[in-house]
Amino acid sequence: MNTDISLEMQVLTEQIEILAPHLMVWAALEDFGGVSDWAPYMNRSKLVGSKQTGVGTRRIMHHDLGFNFEEMVTHWVDGEGYSFDVYRAPYPMINVHETWSTEHKNGLSTVSTQVNYGMRLGAIGRLLDWALVRFIVRREMRAGLRGLKQHVEREAEKASALQYAD
Repeated sequence: MNTDISLEMQVLTEQIEILAPHLMVWAALEDFGGVSDWAPYMNRSKLVGSKQTGVGTRRIMHHDLGFNFEEMVTHWVDGEGYSFDVYRAPYPMINVHETWSTEHKNGLSTVSTQVNYGMRLGAIGRLLDWALVRFIVRREMRAGLRGLKQHVEREAEKASALQYAD
């Protein structure tokens, strides 16, 4: 048995409500390569390959802290959400899988994100997770959701202003 990898997967979940039409929220999420437009900790992001949406779509992102992420979509439901695997996740994380989903009720869109991951280094990895990693991941999940909210609500205000200008 490999004691370098913790078999226990961590699951972190966050959500936010966005005051904008569901189609605008989905448009921002659907632009898989454009995550740096709203995620405050991503300097650059772009699609890899010719696939724009759906299972198999890939992107690479450059984080503020200087490292790159590469991700590939593993599940996609138009208008609802998607899941992806993270390749080249920061050490000692391993088997990182993330899901983003949205639903619309009573004039609000709720966006949820969930990150599942394991840790290398056995007991040391579990200790690092408990003391540091989960706090960093949760902080970035919340920052990403707040960035998405600000981006989409700003776009909704612009669209509303243009509608009334006509």
